[in-house]
Amino acid sequence: MPDLIPDTDGPSRERIRVIDDDEVHGWAARFGVTPDDVRAAVKAAGDLAVDVQEYLHSHHASNGSDH
Repeated sequence: MPDLIPDTDGPSRERIRVIDDDEVHGWAARFGVTPDDVRAAVKAAGDLAVDVQEYLHSHHASNGSDH
């Protein structure tokens, strides 16, 4: 699922750095969720983007969200 990784100039293309607000906002926009959703997903699933995406998909699908 590398096509879901945001285009960033930073070193983190596979991992989400929750200490970087701009990065969290970028991932949130990419996944169609809030920054708080991204932070919660990282806490629950770890910082690998594919794991966060899967977590968000599985938890938001039951809420009627596309992600």
